[in-house]
Amino acid sequence: MRYRYISYKYSRKVSPDTALQNIWETFGTWAMPITSGWRPPTDVFETPDQLIVLIEVAGVSEEDISVTLFSDLLVVEGVREQPQFFRSGMSACHQLGIKYGDFRSEVYIPVNVDHDNVTAEYKNGLLKILLRKIG
Repeated sequence: MRYRYISYKYSRKVSPDTALQNIWETFGTWAMPITSGWRPPTDVFETPDQLIVLIEVAGVSEEDISVTLFSDLLVVEGVREQPQFFRSGMSACHQLGIKYGDFRSEVYIPVNVDHDNVTAEYKNGLLKILLRKIG
């Protein structure tokens, strides 16, 4: 798992020319994910001294997960590869519910956190990221 902190804010700018052309298009660009991948189920909890982020990414190798912390946003990206039998010898598929390929989860950080004291643990398909609160 790779972790890095980037000290600038994560934001999206809309030019004045296109801001109010079509309200539904504007909403659609905010509602649609940046990448064509999928978003894993994510839970965010707050205790008196930390923010806890749980992300369900079963079947993903720890080396295929990247964690980036901006000043106000946590971004977790990675890839879940399809099993080998998907690529060879399958004659029929009766049900598909597991998402494969690139994934990305963005979590807004509503409190000040210590960017030098971030811990992460990946166990039994759950990625747990602990962000210590400051201030």
